[in-house]
Amino acid sequence: MPAFSDKVREVILREQLIEKGEMVIVAVSGGADSLALLHALNDLRREESLPFFIYVAHLNHGLRGRAAREDAAFVREEARRLGLPCAVGEVEARTYSLRCGLSLEDGARRLRYRFLLQLARRTGATRVAVGHHRDDQVETLLLHFLRGTGLEGLAGMKYKRPLDEGITLIRPLLEVSREEVERFCRDKALTPRLDESNLDTAFMRNRLRLELLPLLEKEYNPGVRRALQRLSRLLSLDRDFLENLSTAAFSRVLLKEGEHALVLNGRALLLEDEALQGRVLRLAIKRLLGTVPREVSQGHVRAALKLMLEGSPHGLLSLPGGLRLARSYDRLTLSYGVPPAAGRFGPLKLTVPGEVALPGGELVLQACLLPPESLQWPPDVEKEAFLDFERVAQLCQAGAGDGRQVEETELLVRTRLEGDRFHPLGAPGRRKLKNYLIDRKVPRAERDALPLVLAGEEIIWVVGREVSHRCRITPRTKQALLLRLTRRE
Repeated sequence: MPAFSDKVREVILREQLIEKGEMVIVAVSGGADSLALLHALNDLRREESLPFFIYVAHLNHGLRGRAAREDAAFVREEARRLGLPCAVGEVEARTYSLRCGLSLEDGARRLRYRFLLQLARRTGATRVAVGHHRDDQVETLLLHFLRGTGLEGLAGMKYKRPLDEGITLIRPLLEVSREEVERFCRDKALTPRLDESNLDTAFMRNRLRLELLPLLEKEYNPGVRRALQRLSRLLSLDRDFLENLSTAAFSRVLLKEGEHALVLNGRALLLEDEALQGRVLRLAIKRLLGTVPREVSQGHVRAALKLMLEGSPHGLLSLPGGLRLARSYDRLTLSYGVPPAAGRFGPLKLTVPGEVALPGGELVLQACLLPPESLQWPPDVEKEAFLDFERVAQLCQAGAGDGRQVEETELLVRTRLEGDRFHPLGAPGRRKLKNYLIDRKVPRAERDALPLVLAGEEIIWVVGREVSHRCRITPRTKQALLLRLTRRE
């Protein structure tokens, strides 16, 4: 059996998970999986064939009190011992999950990936590595199977997937088992932290790992884990093949695409193979919204196809997420919302420090100056922006345009205009704001009402979404500008 680090290297090179010179954020909980990932990557990063950089990340979810704080201290010390930079964040996952109507598992996962993404943007990292291994893949397949998934769910986790523009999530351990992870930790004399919540069978995934899989191995197939991994790999090839066919089919049936609607040739859609018809409809929804709402089920897809098959040449179907599907003879028009107009405003002036009330009277945008070390990472991206004040002031001075020194820094707040451009955090350069909003899956009905903060002619914050790369916080930042969106009391 190849050595642990050799197997990880093979996966990285074969799947092109890391390129030379890249910065990799490594998510480390302190458990065996993430600790093995950190040490394996640390062994590999100095190799001449694969030089890269590591930034350690740990998030305290606020669920386990003193034990969680000890986990954070453990990760900090491990990073210090390896000579690696480390960022530790803290959130209240339970409060967030209740507020958003999510399960605790889902809420914690969303907060974790938000933290990792924010850190990647701040450091310029292009990869985020997580410690999912072969047994995790097997558990995920079983979990999806029991919930009645389709091919996408049974194909399991991918070696890599886009996390955001220019940032990729990678899983270098997908071909090693939990047993190999634990052996590697013993060989390295590592002492992983134990998260007792992983033993709580109130969570479905824990029951699968602790009860169902051992039963299947004992009573039905000792090699069930390898068999399920093989199944997942084979189905992933089928999934990728069908995705390519569906993209080609979508191009064949698309008649017209606009800002708030697209039109399909319904008759041509029904001539496509049945295995592709639903996938084409889901592609249409994704093309319109930027994503497919979780609430859109296979039942909705069948109802949409039935609309085209019914005797009446006209019909209307409401779908989750504010979608409407209308049939008129052979045409299917998928639409979302109406062109927003009432939400536009501006420009308003925001003096630093100071505040300004946004139209409608409920929301206030505040600006204040702080030492960068007093910022509480990660920011609440829906309400806060951390910026380099010196750079912001320079843009305001350049925007004045008359060569005179500006006595006070004055920002502008408005909604979007035709031709606006924006430099997203971590992106290689400026791009059309319209394209940025589409890629970030901002619903069409929200785009025209979305507040923008400008320094001179430069958009420095798309409120609730992203700060400008040109004004990001860096190790050279001397004074931080904190922008915060609050509700008027």
